[in-house]
Amino acid sequence: MKIERLELNGFKSFAEKTTFIFHPGITCIVGPNGCGKSNIVDAVRWVLGEQSAKTLRGGKMDEVIFNGSQNRKPKGMAEVTLYIAFPDGQDNGDKGKRIVTVTRRLYRSGESEYLINKNICRLKDIREMFLDTGLEMKRYSILEQGSIGELINAKPQDRRFLIEEIAGVMKYKARKTEALAKLESSRLNLQRISDILSEVKRQRNSLDRQAKKAARYKKLLDQLKELELRVSKTDFNNLKLKLQSMEDSINQLKGTEAEKRKIQSQLEAEIEVSRIEIIEKEKQLEASSQRLERIEREIGDSERIAAIIRKDMEYTKNTIQTLKAQIEESEVLIKEKEAELASLSGKDSEIKREIAQLEETLRSQEEEIRDHQRSLKEIEDSIKEKRREIFRVSDSIGELKNLLHRHEATLEGTKKRAELCKRELDEAYRRLEELKEQSAQLKRLLLEKEDLLKKYRTERNNLNNELSQKKSLLNDLYREKNSLREEILSLQSRARALNDMITSGKEQEILKSSGVDILTTLSEVIEVDPSYDVAVEAALSDRLKGFMLSSAEELKKAIDIINSRNLPRHVFIYNRDGASSFSGTEVQELTSLSSIVSSTETFKPVVDALLNNYYLVEDIDRALEIFQNNSYDKPVRLVTLGGEVIETEGVIIAGKGTGILRTRRELKAIEKTVDEKNRKVGSVEAEIENITGEIDRIKDALKSVEEAIIATDRELSLQRATEKRLSEDIERFSQKSENLQIELEQLSVESDDMEQQIIELEQNISHKSSQRKSLEESLESMQSALAEYRERMDEKLQSLSEIKIRLKGLTERLDSYNRERKRLKEEIIQLSKRKESNLSDISAKESLIKEKSIEAEKTENKLKNLVENADKIRKEIVSMREDIQLVKNNLAEKEDVLRKMRQDIEEIKEALHRNELQWTEHSMKMDALRETINEKYNIDIEDDQIEPSINYEEDRENLNQIKEKIQSMGQVNIGALDEFNELNERYEFLQRQHDDIVQSIDELEEAIRRINRTTRKMLSEAYEALNNKFNEVFQRLFDGGSAELRLTDENNILESGIDVIVRPPGKRLQNISLLSGGEKALAALSLMFAGFLLKPTPLCILDEADAPLDESNTVRFRTMIKELSEEIQFIVITHNKITMEMADYLYGITMDEPGVSKVLSMEFAEG
Repeated sequence: MKIERLELNGFKSFAEKTTFIFHPGITCIVGPNGCGKSNIVDAVRWVLGEQSAKTLRGGKMDEVIFNGSQNRKPKGMAEVTLYIAFPDGQDNGDKGKRIVTVTRRLYRSGESEYLINKNICRLKDIREMFLDTGLEMKRYSILEQGSIGELINAKPQDRRFLIEEIAGVMKYKARKTEALAKLESSRLNLQRISDILSEVKRQRNSLDRQAKKAARYKKLLDQLKELELRVSKTDFNNLKLKLQSMEDSINQLKGTEAEKRKIQSQLEAEIEVSRIEIIEKEKQLEASSQRLERIEREIGDSERIAAIIRKDMEYTKNTIQTLKAQIEESEVLIKEKEAELASLSGKDSEIKREIAQLEETLRSQEEEIRDHQRSLKEIEDSIKEKRREIFRVSDSIGELKNLLHRHEATLEGTKKRAELCKRELDEAYRRLEELKEQSAQLKRLLLEKEDLLKKYRTERNNLNNELSQKKSLLNDLYREKNSLREEILSLQSRARALNDMITSGKEQEILKSSGVDILTTLSEVIEVDPSYDVAVEAALSDRLKGFMLSSAEELKKAIDIINSRNLPRHVFIYNRDGASSFSGTEVQELTSLSSIVSSTETFKPVVDALLNNYYLVEDIDRALEIFQNNSYDKPVRLVTLGGEVIETEGVIIAGKGTGILRTRRELKAIEKTVDEKNRKVGSVEAEIENITGEIDRIKDALKSVEEAIIATDRELSLQRATEKRLSEDIERFSQKSENLQIELEQLSVESDDMEQQIIELEQNISHKSSQRKSLEESLESMQSALAEYRERMDEKLQSLSEIKIRLKGLTERLDSYNRERKRLKEEIIQLSKRKESNLSDISAKESLIKEKSIEAEKTENKLKNLVENADKIRKEIVSMREDIQLVKNNLAEKEDVLRKMRQDIEEIKEALHRNELQWTEHSMKMDALRETINEKYNIDIEDDQIEPSINYEEDRENLNQIKEKIQSMGQVNIGALDEFNELNERYEFLQRQHDDIVQSIDELEEAIRRINRTTRKMLSEAYEALNNKFNEVFQRLFDGGSAELRLTDENNILESGIDVIVRPPGKRLQNISLLSGGEKALAALSLMFAGFLLKPTPLCILDEADAPLDESNTVRFRTMIKELSEEIQFIVITHNKITMEMADYLYGITMDEPGVSKVLSMEFAEG
């Protein structure tokens, strides 16, 4: 994995988009303090997911966004993108890699985004991608001057990250943390599930009993429902035939309305599609217009370039003509000089013969002649130098004229662009005003629509509130009605029970159903001669109905049931062997009933006689005890405080229930209460009917308001979309106007600058021309002086020859000829060199003309293509405008059809409303029946699955019988069965959850144990390797000494911290805190480099890590970095020149503009 590139935009001091290209090897970043070097380190931290603003040297996270400077506005967003190359597993060179981009954005609004390959992702995804690469553990890959010291001074536990990173257990650690969190959550869930399961089990057991009774009750209800539905269906069908024709008419109107609405929806959808199509086509039109503008600008640029090339070629051709003229001139001069040289040949022999005669004269004049020759040579050299200077000035003038032509062409192009920009700016201002006016009108319409929509929504809320109130009231009435019916059923059940008590004794059935062992009744065990029936019945009276019981326990159980259910008093006969008799002693101990009853003296004997032999005891248990264990000679009756009576014959009378007269009075009271409640039910039903009508009215009004809201909201959405598009257009044209204004101002400045440069060039050319003219005049003057000087010299020689002709005249002439020949040869050589130089210049200029011709041809071809593209786009724009107009015409036609369709729908709705009113009047009876069935069974009586009665009278008779059976069951918890089933399902679901959680806890604990075993082994191996490598690197960087790592808890490497023990060369083993700052830094670097040797990180950033090091240690540090750079990319921020020397690439950070960082880069060649 390699880091390819880092892009920053709006991050801290990097206001503009800045790109750093990172190559393999070492990249140094240098610059003065405060220029923004460390912001690059912060950018890497930030894009890798750093969440601490303090770590990024800030107080709040939004401080990473460029906050503006003296000349720049603040940015609204900070963005950093990191390009990472991952190998694809194939040996394909540079192509055998996969580029992944990681991006982080932060807006001033506080919103944050993370992206992988431009796709939104989570911070967790980025962190997982870099796990065990070294980049995720930023303390391992980013070393700052402060963090170097922190590594040495850190707590042992804080140094664990080294062996964890080298061992590659970060993924295991993350999985273990996740597993522990899941384990804790699972245990909490298990505890919660167990509590819920215990409570649900208790409720389930309680509901089981109720559910069985409810099942029987439900079976009867199902039979009741089936019969009642059949009977009601028959009644309903009879009513339904009367409404069928009217329903057909209503259905026909509804079908017509539905078809119309379907067509309306289709038209609305088509209109919406057409509007969207118009918007899309207008966007395409705008894009084509912008593309045309761009091509027209390119045409202007190409025309300017072509003009410049033509002027360059013209100037070069003129220069070639000048050079050719100079060559011709040189050739003429060479021929002249060669002719002169030839004329001198052949004269030497004649002159030599005469030299002897003139030698003496020559010697006397030689010195003077040599002086004249030196002066002549100086004048000739001056002339040559002057000619060279003229050539230089001419070349300078040519270059200035060439530059002047380019500036004039550029100025012409700039003025054309300024004119075009001015026209575009005027058009943008005009379009902007139109858009603003349209936007203002649209905003007024939006406000009106929004007010209307608020009005409709307020009305809808009021109607909803009213509807909720009415529904709540209706529900209360239904609940009251159901409550009344339940009370009536309960009272009717009680009345039937009382009536049964009066008409037929059901005590025996009740007692038997409760588990009392009744042997028989007294009437069933005696036989009497028919002639004595009346006498025996009169003697035994109620005892004939008495229940015969087998034991005292059965007797007590029967008495308890009679008393608990408030049944009427009844006679029980206890079948005991032998008659009871009571001793006198027992009787004396009991309280006689006559002793506690007082009366008048007159009737006292009667009262005493009636209460004779009646004795009072505490309760039935005491009475039975006395009855079973004693015997009396005379009849004795025991009476308990609870009202039970035990006679000596074994007859027991018990029960707290009312007598027959009181039972009849209660029955009449119940019947009266039932009548009152039935009247109240009728009143409630009338009120329910009234409320139902009001609810229907509210629903109709609510439907109308909803339709109005939908229509208004749809119109509002379209207007908002239009308003948004207008706002975007206004923003775009405003931005375009600003850009054009800025561009116009820039063009004006450029024009002024160019004109000033042209003036300066013209002045410079004029000055150079004057200088060349002055030089040419000076040359001409010097040549004239040379000619005159030569003439004078010739005259002097001639004079010398004449004066000394008789002595050495010829010798002078010979010397003169030799000098002339030498001079001619030198001039010929100079002229030949000048000719060769001019030929070389001509060849270079001709090559330049060819290059310019090719470039001009390319420019012309490009210009031709651009013009063709512009024409093509113009045609496309015309076609697009025609298409847009065609769609708009089609849209107008569809809107007209839609308006007509809405009018038709309104007419149909009015007709439908009239028919529905008539239908409602005829269907009230049917609704009453439907409502009754719906209230009871929540079934629509019109359901085809309900079969009408075949034998109507038989079904109605069976229906009445089932109702009586249901009433006899008393109170039943109807929902118990469903509640039990639901609770049972929940219990089983919870049990499965409980088992799943227990299984997941076991699996998580096993996973954690496996992770611990694996990480323990990996950490042990990494610790040993790091310890050995640390000592090796330490000795290398310190040039001796020793170092080692020690675990604070050797028995628990999973949690143990790490102590660092070092001994620099020549020093005893000492506490690491006593080392100097440089020694601490070098020791920390030794530890980190040892880690890099064992597990290289893809990227290591060193931020002034070499600051504490002296020169010799810096050299060792540099050597180590150079070796590690074969596998690790290093980004080194430094001020140290020694460190800079190792860089393969160098970035310089400056701050030319206050508050804004600028980047300069340099690549160093090897060697």
